[in-house]
Amino acid sequence: MMRAIFLSLLCFLTVKQVVHAQVQLKGQVINSSGTPVSYVSIVLKEVLDSTLLKSTQSDSTGFFEYRNLSAAKYILEASAVGYQPYAIIIDISATMPQMEVSVLLEDAGNILSEVVVRSVPPTFRSANGKIVVKVADHPPFKASANSLDILSKLPGILVNPDGTLLVSGRNAPAVFIDGKPVPMSAEEQDAFLKRLLPEMIESIEVIENPSGRYDGQFKAIIDIKLKQQQQQGIKGSISTALRKNYYYSTDNNLNLSYRLKKSMYSLATSYVLGDDYYRYTALQKLASEDDMNTNTLTRTANNNLNMVLSANYWLSQQHTLDIWIRTYRADKNTTSDNSLQFRDPAGEILKGRFETRNLSDPQQLSYALNAAYTYQFSPKSNLVLFAATNDVNNQQNEDIQIDDYLKQLPESYWKTKLRNVIRIRNIQLDYHRTSENSTWEAGMKLAQVTTDNDLRYDTLALNGVFEKDPRRTDRFLYNEYITAGYLSYEYRKNDFIVKTDLRLENTRTIANSETENTIRKRNYLNWLPGVSVSYRFSDRNRLYVAFNRRLTRPDFAQLNPFRFYFSPLNYRVGNPELKPSVTTAFNVIWDIGDLHVTMAVGREKDKMIRYPEYNRTSNELLYLGMNIPYNDFGNLQLSYSYSFRSWWKVIQNAGLYYNKERMPYLGNMYEIGVLHYTLNGSQVFTLPKGYTADLSYRYFSKGGNSLYVQDDYGAIDAGIHKTWLNGKLNTRINIFDMFGTYMVTNEFRESQIINNRFTHNVAVRRVVLTLAYQFGKSKHKEPVKRPVEEERRVRF
Repeated sequence: MMRAIFLSLLCFLTVKQVVHAQVQLKGQVINSSGTPVSYVSIVLKEVLDSTLLKSTQSDSTGFFEYRNLSAAKYILEASAVGYQPYAIIIDISATMPQMEVSVLLEDAGNILSEVVVRSVPPTFRSANGKIVVKVADHPPFKASANSLDILSKLPGILVNPDGTLLVSGRNAPAVFIDGKPVPMSAEEQDAFLKRLLPEMIESIEVIENPSGRYDGQFKAIIDIKLKQQQQQGIKGSISTALRKNYYYSTDNNLNLSYRLKKSMYSLATSYVLGDDYYRYTALQKLASEDDMNTNTLTRTANNNLNMVLSANYWLSQQHTLDIWIRTYRADKNTTSDNSLQFRDPAGEILKGRFETRNLSDPQQLSYALNAAYTYQFSPKSNLVLFAATNDVNNQQNEDIQIDDYLKQLPESYWKTKLRNVIRIRNIQLDYHRTSENSTWEAGMKLAQVTTDNDLRYDTLALNGVFEKDPRRTDRFLYNEYITAGYLSYEYRKNDFIVKTDLRLENTRTIANSETENTIRKRNYLNWLPGVSVSYRFSDRNRLYVAFNRRLTRPDFAQLNPFRFYFSPLNYRVGNPELKPSVTTAFNVIWDIGDLHVTMAVGREKDKMIRYPEYNRTSNELLYLGMNIPYNDFGNLQLSYSYSFRSWWKVIQNAGLYYNKERMPYLGNMYEIGVLHYTLNGSQVFTLPKGYTADLSYRYFSKGGNSLYVQDDYGAIDAGIHKTWLNGKLNTRINIFDMFGTYMVTNEFRESQIINNRFTHNVAVRRVVLTLAYQFGKSKHKEPVKRPVEEERRVRF
């Protein structure tokens, strides 16, 4: 308002000032169905000679703006892949402080003769606290195998060998698809991300500082924006990826969608068939000074099916209804062979050798039904009601035989039977209202989670009969009730944005262990405030500063007091007494030209960890859960992308990470500051005849925590991509960990307590051949559901 008054006064003062008055141009890009179109190239040109004056891109909601324009006539052009070019002459008058336009893009259909030449967008850019990465048709990612491969090349993101993710070296992110959370087990998430190919993804947004509108559990968010569907008709894609490491496996995917004028129906299926492996090796000095060597190789045969059905109804301009049905079935057979060898300190005399074979059949069957209703009060305000239900059933039978190799006699024999049932119910209400300079958001959520865990151990007795083992058999019941609400306000003034929010979460839990005959009840309230300030000095110079507080509840695997064995003398046990941790952090994001800088400092109170406990009599090594007083952390991340030549693109990321845990352990207090760094990058080459090649690398320096030292490790990957049949067929060959150097090794710091060194080796080294074919009239859009945060904490 003040700016409008100021410009009006200038108009009255002098005609010359009117000629040179500065005006703001704002607009939104939409398609023929009224859906916003993100990351569209918007340019302004001279009317007389078409000289390029300014350029920008629409944001994730289709909005764009130009500031400080002189009163004149301009050509406004918009272009995006899959749409016809758009151009219009606009006449900006000095008597108006602000002008708004609407850009309507028509689908390109099958028009192939017209070529639109566009500049390549920057690889990374920030927008009000989030990193935005263009993926579709962007050369740096054409040769990437899938979305996990893409994420491994982004600043501050670590993709672990098992497919789990970390942001800023410490936060497990929530994965969103098109702005909706898709929480699932680590195994299902890994399969889901592997089937998203680069040509399916429009962009990826990384939010390192989520606001109060998101669940307190979300300390970081990765939002994958998929290509939008435009035309009526049927569209589909079929793809297969053949992986070869020690064994073979295939990921097979089919996506179909059928769109009518006011509705759309979609089906997405994924079928994984084949074997994976995991190797664990350890060397431990026992209390007797003998050495114990552990070697475990686990082979898992997968037969997993995932299916998602969705229906979207545009009932009117005000009413929309979305329904998702999802089912996931994991049917596995696992063979784990373990060898324990005991030798004298010189390693010359073999004192004992035990061979263990563990046969198991882990299975999971889950069903989910979600629905979302949106009421649009006006173009600037809406109300969303969301409800979800999800039932997960896990079961596993184990057959474990241990033989004394030297005596050629059976040592022990036991069987286990695990049954686990999880039921999740959730309802959520969100209100959003925006005006010229501000945005209000408010909402509430109710969630209920019930789990029934039953584990039975039967041991072969001397009489040849299997008898129940009361020490290890247990039934654990856990109920959790969450009530949450939030309020958020954002104020915008020219290049200045301030946002404040407050979220309240009340959690009530009841944990019942039948074997221990104990019932634990807990009721706690958490206040989670946040505030952020951002300022745009120019289009290539932006600064963002934020403070927030987030909550991490223990997942059900961390609470469950059952024993889960890695080897006969090595197992983990959950802790029902675990408390949630609270993280307070300050974040800074600064974009300076092509350089992207991220900084964070903070403290996590009551951090949950697993610590080892060695039994000197039985030689058992247990991993137990506990809360430590706090963990202080800080990080600095730098990202830079540039081109040596028009055909040679370089992306380089570097990170510096610091952690200092206050760790009580066996009567001592450990506070060891650990500093480590990471380097990763890509060299992308655009070759003749439509080929794109990618050489990627990642290195992790020596690090660890208060109890363990972690050795450095790294890997080099390569990939090549080509399209055929006018872009309908995409082929890729990727080689991961070319030299077999990606192995994570840890060593206990205090060797006088536990002299232990162990290595994890997951199936990282592999060759992947991917074929993907698209057919039909419409663009691909992955049907997604909007499940709830509680599902993310379900562990198989």
